[in-house]
Amino acid sequence: MTLSLSLPAAATQALSALIAEITGAAPRDQPWTAPAMLFSDPAVKAALPVPEAAHGQVLVHDYQRIDRSGPLPPDSPLRATARATDGASGTEYTFVLEAGSVAVTLTTALRLYDVAQVAGAAAAPFRAAMLAEAAETAPVTVSRSQTDRYLALSGDENPIHRDPEAAAALGFAAPIVPGMLLLALIQPLAEPVLDGTLSRLTCRFMAPLEVGAACRIAVVPRGAGRARAVLYGAERDRMLAVADLQAA
Repeated sequence: MTLSLSLPAAATQALSALIAEITGAAPRDQPWTAPAMLFSDPAVKAALPVPEAAHGQVLVHDYQRIDRSGPLPPDSPLRATARATDGASGTEYTFVLEAGSVAVTLTTALRLYDVAQVAGAAAAPFRAAMLAEAAETAPVTVSRSQTDRYLALSGDENPIHRDPEAAAALGFAAPIVPGMLLLALIQPLAEPVLDGTLSRLTCRFMAPLEVGAACRIAVVPRGAGRARAVLYGAERDRMLAVADLQAA
Protein backbone atom coordinates (compact mmCIF):
# COMPACT_ATOMS: atom_id res chain seq x y z
CA MET A 1 0.00 0.00 0.00
CA THR A 2 1.28 3.49 -0.91
CA LEU A 3 0.44 6.51 1.29
CA SER A 4 1.13 10.26 1.36
CA LEU A 5 2.43 11.45 4.74
CA SER A 6 4.68 14.06 6.38
CA LEU A 7 6.91 13.95 9.45
CA PRO A 8 5.82 16.78 11.78
CA ALA A 9 8.65 19.13 12.73
CA ALA A 10 7.07 19.78 16.13
CA ALA A 11 7.00 16.06 16.98
CA THR A 12 10.59 15.60 15.80
CA GLN A 13 11.75 18.50 17.96
CA ALA A 14 9.77 17.15 20.92
CA LEU A 15 11.48 13.77 20.55
CA SER A 16 14.92 15.43 20.43
CA ALA A 17 14.08 17.38 23.58
CA LEU A 18 12.89 14.22 25.34
CA ILE A 19 16.10 12.36 24.45
CA ALA A 20 18.14 15.29 25.78
CA GLU A 21 16.10 15.42 28.99
CA ILE A 22 16.65 11.71 29.69
CA THR A 23 20.29 11.38 28.64
CA GLY A 24 21.60 14.90 29.28
CA ALA A 25 22.61 15.41 25.63
CA ALA A 26 20.62 16.20 22.49
CA PRO A 27 21.08 14.31 19.21
CA ARG A 28 23.10 16.18 16.58
CA ASP A 29 21.10 14.68 13.72
CA GLN A 30 17.34 14.24 13.40
CA PRO A 31 16.42 11.47 15.87
CA TRP A 32 17.08 8.20 14.10
CA THR A 33 13.84 6.73 15.41
CA ALA A 34 11.70 9.79 14.52
CA PRO A 35 10.16 8.18 11.39
CA ALA A 36 8.67 5.49 13.63
CA MET A 37 6.32 8.14 15.05
CA LEU A 38 4.42 7.91 11.75
CA PHE A 39 3.17 4.49 12.84
CA SER A 40 0.59 6.50 14.81
CA ASP A 41 -0.94 7.91 11.61
CA PRO A 42 -4.43 6.39 11.09
CA ALA A 43 -3.65 5.48 7.47
CA VAL A 44 -0.48 3.65 8.55
CA LYS A 45 -2.33 1.84 11.33
CA ALA A 46 -4.87 0.66 8.76
CA ALA A 47 -2.11 -0.51 6.39
CA LEU A 48 -0.01 -2.14 9.11
CA PRO A 49 -2.45 -3.53 11.70
CA VAL A 50 -0.73 -4.66 14.89
CA PRO A 51 -1.64 -8.19 16.06
CA GLU A 52 -4.06 -8.19 18.97
CA ALA A 53 -2.92 -10.05 22.05
CA ALA A 54 -5.46 -12.58 23.26
CA HIS A 55 -6.00 -13.28 26.95
CA GLY A 56 -2.76 -14.69 28.34
CA GLN A 57 -0.63 -13.21 25.56
CA VAL A 58 1.66 -10.17 25.26
CA LEU A 59 2.99 -8.41 22.15
CA VAL A 60 6.79 -8.05 22.18
CA HIS A 61 9.10 -5.92 20.00
CA ASP A 62 11.79 -8.43 19.01
CA TYR A 63 13.88 -6.69 16.38
CA GLN A 64 14.31 -3.31 14.71
CA ARG A 65 16.24 -2.26 11.62
CA ILE A 66 16.62 1.26 10.21
CA ASP A 67 18.15 1.91 6.78
CA ARG A 68 18.49 5.57 5.80
CA SER A 69 20.20 7.73 3.19
CA GLY A 70 19.76 10.80 5.40
CA PRO A 71 17.28 12.67 7.60
CA LEU A 72 13.76 13.13 6.25
CA PRO A 73 12.71 16.74 5.63
CA PRO A 74 10.11 17.64 8.30
CA ASP A 75 6.71 19.02 7.34
CA SER A 76 7.31 17.94 3.72
CA PRO A 77 5.42 15.45 1.54
CA LEU A 78 6.61 11.87 1.91
CA ARG A 79 5.78 8.89 -0.24
CA ALA A 80 5.23 5.93 2.06
CA THR A 81 5.01 2.24 1.21
CA ALA A 82 3.84 -0.21 3.87
CA ARG A 83 3.90 -4.00 3.94
CA ALA A 84 3.25 -6.62 6.65
CA THR A 85 4.44 -10.22 6.38
CA ASP A 86 3.28 -12.96 8.74
CA GLY A 87 5.68 -15.78 9.57
CA ALA A 88 6.11 -18.59 12.05
CA SER A 89 8.08 -16.33 14.40
CA GLY A 90 5.74 -13.33 14.25
CA THR A 91 4.89 -10.41 11.99
CA GLU A 92 7.49 -8.31 10.14
CA TYR A 93 6.58 -4.79 9.05
CA THR A 94 8.41 -2.94 6.28
CA PHE A 95 7.77 0.80 6.11
CA VAL A 96 9.55 2.84 3.41
CA LEU A 97 9.49 6.66 3.49
CA GLU A 98 10.80 8.68 0.54
CA ALA A 99 11.31 12.39 -0.11
CA GLY A 100 13.17 12.97 -3.36
CA SER A 101 16.56 11.26 -3.09
CA VAL A 102 16.20 10.65 0.67
CA ALA A 103 14.78 7.33 1.81
CA VAL A 104 14.29 5.70 5.20
CA THR A 105 13.22 2.07 5.62
CA LEU A 106 11.99 0.74 8.96
CA THR A 107 11.84 -3.02 9.42
CA THR A 108 10.07 -4.02 12.62
CA ALA A 109 9.46 -7.51 13.99
CA LEU A 110 6.67 -8.03 16.53
CA ARG A 111 5.83 -11.34 18.16
CA LEU A 112 3.07 -12.63 20.39
CA TYR A 113 4.24 -14.60 23.41
CA ASP A 114 2.36 -16.42 26.12
CA VAL A 115 2.56 -14.48 29.37
CA ALA A 116 4.08 -17.53 31.07
CA GLN A 117 6.92 -17.56 28.50
CA VAL A 118 7.84 -13.95 29.20
CA ALA A 119 7.37 -14.12 32.96
CA GLY A 120 9.56 -17.22 33.21
CA ALA A 121 12.29 -16.14 30.80
CA ALA A 122 15.78 -15.72 32.24
CA ALA A 123 17.46 -12.37 31.61
CA ALA A 124 20.34 -12.36 29.14
CA PRO A 125 23.51 -12.22 31.28
CA PHE A 126 25.68 -9.11 31.22
CA ARG A 127 28.93 -9.62 29.30
CA ALA A 128 31.61 -7.16 30.37
CA ALA A 129 33.89 -8.27 27.52
CA MET A 130 31.56 -6.55 25.06
CA LEU A 131 32.42 -3.16 26.54
CA ALA A 132 36.17 -3.04 25.87
CA GLU A 133 37.13 0.49 24.73
CA ALA A 134 33.54 1.61 25.23
CA ALA A 135 32.22 5.07 25.91
CA GLU A 136 29.68 4.62 28.71
CA THR A 137 26.96 6.78 30.24
CA ALA A 138 26.14 7.26 33.87
CA PRO A 139 22.89 5.49 34.80
CA VAL A 140 19.83 6.98 33.08
CA THR A 141 16.22 6.56 34.15
CA VAL A 142 13.02 6.95 32.13
CA SER A 143 10.21 8.31 34.31
CA ARG A 144 6.48 7.72 34.04
CA SER A 145 5.85 11.22 32.67
CA GLN A 146 8.64 10.85 30.10
CA THR A 147 7.20 7.52 28.98
CA ASP A 148 3.75 9.07 28.67
CA ARG A 149 5.16 11.90 26.54
CA TYR A 150 6.78 9.39 24.22
CA LEU A 151 3.58 7.34 23.97
CA ALA A 152 1.69 10.50 23.00
CA LEU A 153 4.23 11.14 20.22
CA SER A 154 4.41 7.57 18.96
CA GLY A 155 0.80 6.46 19.36
CA ASP A 156 2.00 3.15 20.83
CA GLU A 157 -1.10 1.49 22.32
CA ASN A 158 0.49 -1.64 23.80
CA PRO A 159 -0.95 -1.83 27.36
CA ILE A 160 2.33 -3.16 28.77
CA HIS A 161 3.69 0.42 28.49
CA ARG A 162 0.74 2.00 30.31
CA ASP A 163 -1.07 -0.52 32.48
CA PRO A 164 0.51 -1.59 35.81
CA GLU A 165 -1.75 -4.66 35.87
CA ALA A 166 -0.56 -5.80 32.42
CA ALA A 167 3.03 -5.38 33.60
CA ALA A 168 2.34 -7.17 36.88
CA ALA A 169 0.96 -10.16 34.97
CA LEU A 170 4.44 -10.55 33.48
CA GLY A 171 6.13 -10.26 36.85
CA PHE A 172 7.19 -6.62 36.55
CA ALA A 173 6.76 -3.97 39.22
CA ALA A 174 5.94 -1.23 36.69
CA PRO A 175 5.03 -0.75 33.01
CA ILE A 176 7.78 -1.27 30.43
CA VAL A 177 9.68 1.46 28.55
CA PRO A 178 8.84 1.24 24.81
CA GLY A 179 11.63 -0.37 22.82
CA MET A 180 11.83 2.49 20.31
CA LEU A 181 12.29 5.02 23.13
CA LEU A 182 15.02 2.86 24.66
CA LEU A 183 16.68 2.65 21.24
CA ALA A 184 16.44 6.43 20.75
CA LEU A 185 18.57 7.00 23.86
CA ILE A 186 21.73 5.62 22.26
CA GLN A 187 22.01 8.40 19.67
CA PRO A 188 23.77 11.21 21.61
CA LEU A 189 26.50 8.84 22.80
CA ALA A 190 26.79 6.95 19.51
CA GLU A 191 27.09 9.90 17.11
CA PRO A 192 30.64 10.98 18.13
CA VAL A 193 31.86 7.36 18.01
CA LEU A 194 30.22 6.66 14.66
CA ASP A 195 31.62 9.95 13.25
CA GLY A 196 29.28 10.08 10.28
CA THR A 197 25.65 10.04 9.19
CA LEU A 198 23.87 6.84 10.23
CA SER A 199 23.01 4.64 7.26
CA ARG A 200 22.03 1.40 9.00
CA LEU A 201 20.99 0.35 12.50
CA THR A 202 20.04 -3.18 13.50
CA CYS A 203 18.85 -3.86 17.04
CA ARG A 204 17.88 -6.99 18.92
CA PHE A 205 15.84 -6.42 22.08
CA MET A 206 16.83 -8.87 24.79
CA ALA A 207 15.02 -7.81 27.98
CA PRO A 208 12.57 -5.10 29.03
CA LEU A 209 13.33 -2.06 31.18
CA GLU A 210 10.75 -1.06 33.75
CA VAL A 211 9.65 2.57 33.91
CA GLY A 212 11.64 4.20 36.72
CA ALA A 213 14.45 1.61 36.60
CA ALA A 214 17.96 2.72 35.66
CA CYS A 215 20.03 1.51 32.74
CA ARG A 216 23.42 2.28 31.21
CA ILE A 217 24.40 2.79 27.59
CA ALA A 218 27.82 1.95 26.15
CA VAL A 219 29.06 2.46 22.60
CA VAL A 220 31.98 0.38 21.31
CA PRO A 221 33.92 1.46 18.19
CA ARG A 222 34.17 -1.35 15.62
CA GLY A 223 36.29 0.22 12.88
CA ALA A 224 35.79 3.17 10.56
CA GLY A 225 32.15 4.21 10.44
CA ARG A 226 30.96 1.34 12.62
CA ALA A 227 29.96 0.98 16.25
CA ARG A 228 27.98 -1.25 18.59
CA ALA A 229 25.65 0.21 21.21
CA VAL A 230 24.82 -1.88 24.26
CA LEU A 231 22.02 -1.12 26.71
CA TYR A 232 22.14 -2.93 30.03
CA GLY A 233 20.95 -2.79 33.61
CA ALA A 234 22.55 -0.09 35.76
CA GLU A 235 23.87 -2.77 38.12
CA ARG A 236 25.43 -4.60 35.15
CA ASP A 237 23.15 -7.53 35.86
CA ARG A 238 21.43 -8.05 32.48
CA MET A 239 21.50 -7.10 28.83
CA LEU A 240 18.58 -5.05 27.49
CA ALA A 241 19.44 -4.52 23.81
CA VAL A 242 22.34 -4.60 21.37
CA ALA A 243 22.42 -2.38 18.27
CA ASP A 244 24.96 -2.43 15.44
CA LEU A 245 25.46 0.91 13.69
CA GLN A 246 26.98 1.83 10.34
CA ALA A 247 27.70 5.28 8.90
CA ALA A 248 27.39 6.23 5.25
